[in-house]
Amino acid sequence: MTFVNDTGKSLFQLYSIQNFLIFSYRSFNLARSRAYEGPNARLKRVLRKLHSGQKIKIGIIGGSVSGGHGLRDYRTNWSFLYAQYIRETFSPENVEVELINGSVGATVSDYMETCLLEHIPEDVDLVVIELAINDMRLEQLAMGYENLIRAIFALPKQPAIINLQIMALMFSRITMGGDLHTAVAQYYDTPIVSVRNVLLPHIFRSTELNPSDTSVEDYWFHHNADGAIDLRHLGVNGHRILADLLISFTSRIACEDWHEERAASHPDSRNEFVGGFDWAPYPEDRFENSVTPGLPNPNEGQDVSEYIPRQSLFQKYDHTTRLLPAKPSCQIASPNAKHPLTPLPYPLSTEGPDAFALWSHPKNPDKIWLTGRKPGAKVAFRVRTSALGRVRVTYLRSESYGLGSAWCWVGEEREKGQRLDGWWHLTNMCVTHNIAEHLPPGDHILSCEILKETADPGGGTEFRIVAVDAL
Repeated sequence: MTFVNDTGKSLFQLYSIQNFLIFSYRSFNLARSRAYEGPNARLKRVLRKLHSGQKIKIGIIGGSVSGGHGLRDYRTNWSFLYAQYIRETFSPENVEVELINGSVGATVSDYMETCLLEHIPEDVDLVVIELAINDMRLEQLAMGYENLIRAIFALPKQPAIINLQIMALMFSRITMGGDLHTAVAQYYDTPIVSVRNVLLPHIFRSTELNPSDTSVEDYWFHHNADGAIDLRHLGVNGHRILADLLISFTSRIACEDWHEERAASHPDSRNEFVGGFDWAPYPEDRFENSVTPGLPNPNEGQDVSEYIPRQSLFQKYDHTTRLLPAKPSCQIASPNAKHPLTPLPYPLSTEGPDAFALWSHPKNPDKIWLTGRKPGAKVAFRVRTSALGRVRVTYLRSESYGLGSAWCWVGEEREKGQRLDGWWHLTNMCVTHNIAEHLPPGDHILSCEILKETADPGGGTEFRIVAVDAL
């Protein structure tokens, strides 16, 4: 039995945890939190691996909430509490459960889809994604979220994914990118745990009864230094409920796995459980053997319970399209990055005092840019495409920094390039721009050159590159 030793202690522990959480939150609230459950074949596989005595790694991809914004003690972060539960419940003595919190404030799926390995290792076993309020409700970001899921599934250990959807009430609309994530998560059969489903009805009810009542928000959200409620970031109690909802979900899945293994080992008891009968109108190996000769198969060696759709949710259905495994590459303007942004040598890149170079403002040394200032200065990078044949540049845009414009292109096709304007009338923001799409898989040269023409009314020509990526 997967999670039970000879005394049944682990199973008793799971039931005890569930009963405590049901008592604390009530069963209907826990049911609301499971926005999409699914069969969880990957998560069950990871928990079995840990219970067998093998180390696992848990990676977190999230924003400022998961990064611990406003928390005074990292041990109150939901990710720490959840990893602690995994260790205490499923890990045999002295078997390590390593937590890698790769969360970065103000990041979106558009960035993480290619730069995830700057923040988590490639040998993770379980990844929890928390980007529901970082992403706006834009199809472009939902597509980035899909690419992120496909990139995680392509990692060596074919990790399990849990989507953790948090809540923010400070924006112009309640609905956020997470509501588009839901359809993508279901398409890829990855579970969703939602705190908004649990808390928002109680917030609505309390404010309907008394419009001046802020007690529910006070309890769950962070407070700024002036005491005002920060409806963007959950507080200590908010992190506690995030952990508890994940714990309830994971305990439920572990118990389900135990019952499934019991059914499989006792044929006479199969009909006691939902799913314990033959329903498929075709052989069990139908999906395993459905392979196009000459192309890599991301589903090779898997049964249908871990099947990865061969097409994107955003493609028109057909009988032949099969996406290549997503193997993103990302280079960042930081000397400490795993994959630093490294210009190619002359003559592809300008050398000398006019060359692009890493630079940061003395008052803000943590923000580093690959910066060029003189029109005609060029910089080039080697990039490698895979599934989409797409190459992008992330650069800074600002109204006040005197930023100029650059022309970027791939290979020898300069005329098919894109103009990137550093100046605009909005706030300072890093923006990601597609330079080329549908390139063949493999190595390519990305080039950028600062233009004499500039969108800056003051005639500024400085251009700051944050990252380049390819997929």
